[in-house]
Amino acid sequence: MLGTAFLTGAITLVVEILGTRIMSPYYGASIYVWSSLIGVTLGALTIGYMVGGAAADRWPPLRAFALEIVAAAVWILAIPLLRQGVLSATTPLGLKAGSLVSAFVLFAPPLVLLSMTGPSAIRLVTSDFAVLGRGVGKVYGVSTLGSTLGAIVTGFVLIPSFSVPTLLVACAVVLLALGGLGLALARTTTGAAVALVVALIAAFAGARNPAPAPGVVHVAHSFYGELKVVETRDVRLLLLDGIDNGFVDRTTFEARAPYIASFRYLPAARPAAAKALCIGLGAGSVPRMLHLRHKIATEVVEIDSEIVDIAQRWFGFPSEIPVFIEDGRTFMAGERGPYDFVVLDAFRSETHPAHLFTREFFARVDAALAPEGIVALNMAGVPTGPDSVAWRSVRRTLREQFANVRVFAGAASAGAEVPITNLFIVASHGPLPSPETADLTALARNEVPVGAEDADAVIVTDDYNPVDDMQRAVLVGWRELVIKQAAPLLLTDDAA
Repeated sequence: MLGTAFLTGAITLVVEILGTRIMSPYYGASIYVWSSLIGVTLGALTIGYMVGGAAADRWPPLRAFALEIVAAAVWILAIPLLRQGVLSATTPLGLKAGSLVSAFVLFAPPLVLLSMTGPSAIRLVTSDFAVLGRGVGKVYGVSTLGSTLGAIVTGFVLIPSFSVPTLLVACAVVLLALGGLGLALARTTTGAAVALVVALIAAFAGARNPAPAPGVVHVAHSFYGELKVVETRDVRLLLLDGIDNGFVDRTTFEARAPYIASFRYLPAARPAAAKALCIGLGAGSVPRMLHLRHKIATEVVEIDSEIVDIAQRWFGFPSEIPVFIEDGRTFMAGERGPYDFVVLDAFRSETHPAHLFTREFFARVDAALAPEGIVALNMAGVPTGPDSVAWRSVRRTLREQFANVRVFAGAASAGAEVPITNLFIVASHGPLPSPETADLTALARNEVPVGAEDADAVIVTDDYNPVDDMQRAVLVGWRELVIKQAAPLLLTDDAA
């Protein structure tokens, strides 16, 4: 019985964590999605403990225990089948309400059922009410231990190694086996037989190859999210949890994302540059351009090894460019450089790595730069208005460290209620010339001057870092625009 409590506790956390992988390719991995899943989980546990206690008092505890486990397994098996319909149906609610309702519909039922097993387990392991406290402690202690190990193993082993549907089926099969055994011990042979048949069908279904999906040629699941390679007739696109992380010409691998051209400013401003560091790889277009076109020795720091494999296999990223698999912050903590350029172009789906925008981090970058080296940032945002305070705060923070800072805005996304664009920010102790070459005239036209509205910008530090909060509306608008334009693609789980 304690072993079953351990497994149900582990599977509870497995299902909760898998919830982020089920929802984030569609609704993103923002604080709203995480809050929805955590809130639904805690609410489901509360309901489950209360209802499970009533059930344990009313029905034979072993039969109730087994039926709760079987019912949870059946719902877990249904999650992959329900996902597309639920996410599509909740889209009109917007990102905030949509993610909350989706989390409730998909995950509350199995989590309620799993938590209902706790009171039944306590009844089963406690025959003497004089030691009731000991029985309660054993059940919840073992269950919590299972949850702890389930969380660690899911994040570090299961998600990087198996697809989400496979993991859900595996959880359901384990639960059906446990429930079937419990029904057999409770002498409910019909229920035990049904549980066994469902377990066999689920195992067979989980072993089948997924149906091909047009346009999606590769799907991978890493510790950091879902990665998709999508092809059209002319271009190849990399999606990280549904957000564009670079697209290239399928034949030449030349970048087709307009903002990549902004980085040509760097060799134009420092023609003698010889060494560069790129923090964030994506499709690899920026380091590829610096390395191949401008003959600059380039290094890359990328936190996700799966992205490196995809960039080399699908996007023509040169294997001779050294890549360090590490967080950019910890990498810069060492003795690095000197670099003529440090490029920060890192995203986790639509969110920024805010710890790479602080005064303390920019001080480390400064220490790694050559005397007139340039740090260049790519941020998503809006050029003007109240929602622009995030990138303006980053600019103000850079001005604390560097004598010269310039900002250039790209073209806004078509059809967006919020005019989201790429902000190209450069900073240096040396002079930053105005873009004058023929292929940088558009960049020169789109420079964003320092204005009076910068009065509301703040200095971003490790102790005070509101970058995400400042642009929450922008990021929500971005995700909702992506859902509006590409919902069928976001809902696709398989590769052709």
